[in-house]
Amino acid sequence: MENVFIECMVRREDQTARIIKKVGMILGAVVINAFALLLITMFFSIVLVATCLFIYFFWRRIDREYEYIYTDGLLDVDVIFGKNSRKRLLSVDAKEFQMVVPADSQNHHNQLEAKYDKVIDAGRGGLNEKSYIGILTKDEKTIKLIFEPDERMVAALKRYIPRKFEARA
Repeated sequence: MENVFIECMVRREDQTARIIKKVGMILGAVVINAFALLLITMFFSIVLVATCLFIYFFWRRIDREYEYIYTDGLLDVDVIFGKNSRKRLLSVDAKEFQMVVPADSQNHHNQLEAKYDKVIDAGRGGLNEKSYIGILTKDEKTIKLIFEPDERMVAALKRYIPRKFEARA
């Protein structure tokens, strides 16, 4: 059997929400600093430094990309904040999935709408025509993974777990 290694990157596309968050952070910092300047002038410099640090650390976390790495049946899902820090969201053997189906699947509508212990949305934001949903149980928790694999990853998953994977028609 040949070794399979596939990487796929997906950028979060909720532009409006990102812009609102960034503008809100700036306006909040301006308001907080204005109140500090008017009410407690001796602590203004401390408040200014604190708000600048807050913006510096959280500004980068607003921009997100998701990376899916499929290696010989193992699927890793990472989130990349601001193109410089990475966090592992999920690492799973694909055989642990109970099912992987397109998000618009009518055959599994009840299972997709059920309540899960954890929902990981690692897609562009919301469900679309490229979204797949994977259901699995890990550490006694049921997890619903929303992700958008490319065609190569879809083909590899279909070969590795053919009975649990439903491809688009």
